[in-house]
Amino acid sequence: MAARTQQKYQVRFAWGTGGAGRIAPDAHLLVWVDALPGSAGVTERERQRALRSLAAQLPDGPEVVLGHLGNATAIAVRVTRLQAERGDRCVVAIVAAGRHHAPADDAAEAAGEAADMPDAPDFAVEDLLAAGAVVDALTEVGIDHTSPEAAAACAAYTGLRRAVKHLVSASESATALEPSDVHAALAAQDGLVTLRESTSRA
Repeated sequence: MAARTQQKYQVRFAWGTGGAGRIAPDAHLLVWVDALPGSAGVTERERQRALRSLAAQLPDGPEVVLGHLGNATAIAVRVTRLQAERGDRCVVAIVAAGRHHAPADDAAEAAGEAADMPDAPDFAVEDLLAAGAVVDALTEVGIDHTSPEAAAACAAYTGLRRAVKHLVSASESATALEPSDVHAALAAQDGLVTLRESTSRA
């Protein structure tokens, strides 16, 4: 049986660190999509520290940047710049963070069943839509050799574009946060935060 991979595509999409391990080893840019804070009361500095710690768990090689609902265009600009620098196409791995729960909150564990693996996050609509926004922005600049997984995320975003902020504000993740935290995340600036520089010479 062939290995499950999106290797033949330029733009790929997966969930969590496990997904990153499948789609990113030969990528040039990894976009870690984390649209909302994981918990209430976390300062931006603490969140950035946690994200940089997480970047160390991701596959070696690609530059790692943070993606959210406000910076899809900045990511597309970065990809086009990388392509110009390389003189060749830039492979982009878009990875949605998803939701993680403490074991005590896991319904499976409460029922006496095996807990989910830590690298298998729950679905998070905010991360799906933000990932789709990145794929859409890449398509707009002509980078459209997307995997089916990336294309589906893009379709979710473009199909729901007018309702994105409402859907994210009403999501399961948002209800666990302070409204001010959600508002701040939705009003995020369009700049690019680099979590890790590239370690590849390719």
